[in-house]
Amino acid sequence: MRVKRKDTKKRILESALRLFSEKGIRETTIKDIAKDVGITEGAIYRHFMSKDEIVKELFSMYSEEFYNRLVSAFEEKTYKEKFYRMVKEFLKFCFENPEAFKYLNIFHYLKAEEVKEFLKLPKDAIIKLLEEGKGVIKVRLEVALAMFVGTIEKVFLLTQTGVIERKEGIKEEVADLLWKALTSQ
Repeated sequence: MRVKRKDTKKRILESALRLFSEKGIRETTIKDIAKDVGITEGAIYRHFMSKDEIVKELFSMYSEEFYNRLVSAFEEKTYKEKFYRMVKEFLKFCFENPEAFKYLNIFHYLKAEEVKEFLKLPKDAIIKLLEEGKGVIKVRLEVALAMFVGTIEKVFLLTQTGVIERKEGIKEEVADLLWKALTSQ
């Protein structure tokens, strides 16, 4: 039985994600992806025009998924509930999609100018939350954004490397820490 075209495209994207997050975008070639998937380089070009198209499709797909999870926080009633939910959704995405989260970071560092092309960026959801908290958040928006994202990223990375033990309640603990650090409440 032949593998369906849609399944091959999915396998290409899964392989590319893993290789990009392990080796880096620049260091990963179409040949690497083809070998990993078990297909020819030509087969990849039947699905994608270039490696850059794969790079952008992965970013768009995971950035939008991450964004949608973060904006789900706005379903909560109070600002504090929204804040806590967003922290938890951020960490949940990281823990459930470690390769995707690492890849999104790599893309940001290497292709910062191209990030502007995309409409649903996770940072936009966070900025919206922080702007809504004007008066409650006690530091400048840019500093709050850096503290929010930087703290959560480091907790995730240190958990991945085993420096921080991933225990039940870690999301709540990080949300408490950020709430206390950023608010006047």
